[in-house]
Amino acid sequence: MKIQKIECLQLRAPRANAADCDGAVDTAVLRVTADNGLYGLGETDAPPNAIAALLETPSAHIWSMSIRDLLLGENPLEVERLWDKVYEGTIYHARRGLGIMLMSAIDNGLHDLRGKILSQPAYQLLGGVGRERITPYITLFPSMPQGRGWPEMRQACIALMNQALEYGFRAMKMEMLFYDLVDDRQLVAFIHECRKIVGDRPDFMIDVGYRWKNANDALWVLRQIEDDKLFFVETPLHTDDLDGLARLADATTTPVAVGEFLQTRHEFRELMERGHCDVIQPDLGRVGGLTEAMRCARLAAERGIYCIPHAWKTGLTVAATRHFAAAAPACPYAEFFHQDFFPSFLRSRLAVPEVELRDGQWPLPDRPGLGVELDSETVQQALAAPIVVIE
Repeated sequence: MKIQKIECLQLRAPRANAADCDGAVDTAVLRVTADNGLYGLGETDAPPNAIAALLETPSAHIWSMSIRDLLLGENPLEVERLWDKVYEGTIYHARRGLGIMLMSAIDNGLHDLRGKILSQPAYQLLGGVGRERITPYITLFPSMPQGRGWPEMRQACIALMNQALEYGFRAMKMEMLFYDLVDDRQLVAFIHECRKIVGDRPDFMIDVGYRWKNANDALWVLRQIEDDKLFFVETPLHTDDLDGLARLADATTTPVAVGEFLQTRHEFRELMERGHCDVIQPDLGRVGGLTEAMRCARLAAERGIYCIPHAWKTGLTVAATRHFAAAAPACPYAEFFHQDFFPSFLRSRLAVPEVELRDGQWPLPDRPGLGVELDSETVQQALAAPIVVIE
């Protein structure tokens, strides 16, 4: 059995507004087809036109090889070996950045394809069952202010929390991307208010979107909210400020979560060892796909650190994240971008079927591969350029 063809579908929502901060406003979907006709699907969180261009880039020399020369004709069952082959063969131009993002989509597609070939859910081939049921945490995002004042934003957040409680979620995270709309004292007061609304259960988290430029400012807030017992505060400082993150993590009992932008286990190893974070957040469309995310999860488990994946994309990423959470060690939750909580064309339509929640949890997947397919009508509406094909 051989990989026969790889395609890139460049998709973009027909009514796109950058100010909405919709992570699924566009996507690059990679379709990997074997010579028996079966195919696997994966996506990445990068500009689709750039991913398509990189897919077509020809070989230059032994460390700057094309995807065509590296993968076509290979055995699609040897997913982990192929990851290493592509990493070494593209190390001049692709050891980070777009190269790893392209590989993320291809790798997820290969895991989907391998599962279909072997008639097994992808998580079974990642190492088997890590837990009996998967618990997603719902991300609550009232969108960016876009002219709304603090009273309106506050009410929008409260409405989302109440909606999540009605849905029966066991954990939730509020996106507090308020920036200059509130000062730090107002932010602390609102976090206290949120905890009272949510109650002691479910677990509650917040994302402040790199709000602070130095550790001292962040530390003042995190110490003020220690009694709120948040499960974590996401991205208080810039991803690259490893020393600042370490100072912060070491000086407060409020757990710090980081890593949505990081790529490969090498960057996550440095984050854990130098940044001292409490939770790592690999994104399956950025880190290097399921293969590399599992490697990161094992490193985290060895250090007693949670690995909770970031996922703010279409249903393809939701599906991949579900399989990751089924198999990965030290993964108590998985992020869930729920189609009913944020208006997103591609999130709500692209991948079918949608996962059904049962008592705030997901059952273990039972369909081969990742278990989802593309909705053909949505693809037709969102296709922004001709499909790029290498074969």
